[in-house]
Amino acid sequence: YNDISKDRLYTFGTRSRERRSAQTAMYLMADGLTRLLAPLVPVTADQLWASLPHRKEPSVHIARFPDGADLLAFADSELMQRWNQLVAVRDLVLARIEPLRKDKQIGSSLQAKAIVAARGPVLELLQRHAADLPMLFIVSSVELRPSGSELTEVAIERAGGVRCERCWRYVAGVSSEPEWEGLCDRCQDALAETIHG
Repeated sequence: YNDISKDRLYTFGTRSRERRSAQTAMYLMADGLTRLLAPLVPVTADQLWASLPHRKEPSVHIARFPDGADLLAFADSELMQRWNQLVAVRDLVLARIEPLRKDKQIGSSLQAKAIVAARGPVLELLQRHAADLPMLFIVSSVELRPSGSELTEVAIERAGGVRCERCWRYVAGVSSEPEWEGLCDRCQDALAETIHG
């Protein structure tokens, strides 16, 4: 989750729904993991607890574990099944990128464009989440194609366009205006939110 969320945490506007959602999920994970680790590494867990914002108890060692009802509030089997499928495709993409990185054909995965060919429900799922796929796969762009095969196939090409100086994605174009020079539209929007409130 940390790896997938880096883009939105580092480059989205501070009040954007995507960034706030990722921060909330990471906070809940840090809170839960700190409680679980407390019996095994008590000093480290207490130090981590002290750095968590909005904690009610002064020490993790007096904090209660969430009860079953709290955990069930987050249970969504359809959502889990959908994301398991998306992560399986992500694994295919990463497996195709890694040899290119080792051979130094690309440096960062953001220098890549993923071409994913699928069919049926898998293609429909990917199309429904098309806007999120570059973030999920940690590439600059994703092209979806229908496949003649039952298997999901992945090819990797070098991303076209120019690199944004802020988010490092390869995009069709960046600004040449002095205030936003070298920045993509998304980064300009994020900084405008920060600068102009």
